[in-house]
Amino acid sequence: MGYFGGEQDLAFEGKVFPDKGATKEDVMQRLSDFDAMDVTDIYSHNTIQSTTLMSHLEAAEIAKDANRMFLRRNYLYKELLPGCTQMGLEVKQMVKEMLRFPQDARVRFTSGGSESLYSAIAAAKEWGQQEKGILKPNIVVPYSIHTAFSKWCKYASIEIKRIPLGDDYRADVAAMEKAINRNTILIAGSAPCWPYGLFDDIPALGAVAEKHNVWMHVDGCLGGFQSPFVEKLGQALPVWDFRVPGVRSISADLHKHGYSAKPLSSITFRNKEWEQYYCCSASDWPDGLYSTEAITGTTSAGPIASAWAVMKFLGEEGYLALAKRSMEVKQRYLEKISAIDGVECFPSDLCTMTIRLEKGLDLFAVMGGLFERQSYCLPSFQPPALKIVLDPVTDDVVDTFVRDLAEVIPLVKAGEISIENLKPWM
Repeated sequence: MGYFGGEQDLAFEGKVFPDKGATKEDVMQRLSDFDAMDVTDIYSHNTIQSTTLMSHLEAAEIAKDANRMFLRRNYLYKELLPGCTQMGLEVKQMVKEMLRFPQDARVRFTSGGSESLYSAIAAAKEWGQQEKGILKPNIVVPYSIHTAFSKWCKYASIEIKRIPLGDDYRADVAAMEKAINRNTILIAGSAPCWPYGLFDDIPALGAVAEKHNVWMHVDGCLGGFQSPFVEKLGQALPVWDFRVPGVRSISADLHKHGYSAKPLSSITFRNKEWEQYYCCSASDWPDGLYSTEAITGTTSAGPIASAWAVMKFLGEEGYLALAKRSMEVKQRYLEKISAIDGVECFPSDLCTMTIRLEKGLDLFAVMGGLFERQSYCLPSFQPPALKIVLDPVTDDVVDTFVRDLAEVIPLVKAGEISIENLKPWM
């Protein structure tokens, strides 16, 4: 999972790469063996699959079929793939319509939320260097912003200032403004953040960005394709998008609540003026001009095709129904978990549920007990909590997790379950 440790160093007996190829049947059988070792979709809808459309929905099969059809097409060679190009343009237009972006907004595909965030920082760095002469850039972000910001800053030698949150676990706008200096190229906020499912005050951050003339990015990777439909269902959400004048770019993952195959995300620039700082076309080699969709080069058209297929299959009516179901799932969790002694649901704005543990209750022990029962969740450490990403799952999924949680908590309190129970996953 990346939370408890990395890959293990394994000692293999003999060669792994065969001298002679195996039969198709033997290869497929071994693949089935690997598949059987992994957790199943029905239990991992909120963890390993990270909000993949549930297998009991027909749209999931359509997404798989579309992905398979275009999997080997390289979206890099658009001149040779007019069909893929048209399909991609239609997906980008649907992104703008679904997320209520202005028509002159510029959408780019990326390999996932991390690359979308890298793209925003890269554009801001180029803008800062060209327009403000900044050679030693820094960015100012709330402590709850996704860790991919830190990752890219390390790669690109950019200083990152993570500012402590306010008492409400949202960005402390005043403290962030105070941290801005002449080398600041970007500030950012989440809509919502991964740890708590809370929206930062994007209008206030946008105003700060305009005041100090810095790039403002909104990380909508988690909620981008759910927020508009939840709002249409009547739930009030904070304003988070291009309605805020200071926002220059927004990231949103199609492979989350857009329900495409992985990996596929998007970064959208307010207009062509801001997109220009992201574009990178090189020709200083024997083969001439090289220009790519995003930071990566080769890009499979499969996930793009799956996004097109699901968007067309579901339409607005379908996305509204899935958003409604996700909110029903959230309410079911809230009602049932509130009846368990020792845990409480942390308030969230949208599509995550953070379950806080009472003081003294060992987070790792609780997770160990849940994992043994095939009820998987993610950890949050400040404060100690369990996290579920809300999908349009069946009542059985909710009830199974709640049943296991209610069973595990008293066993942890009694000392019958400890961190030792989690060690097989560490």
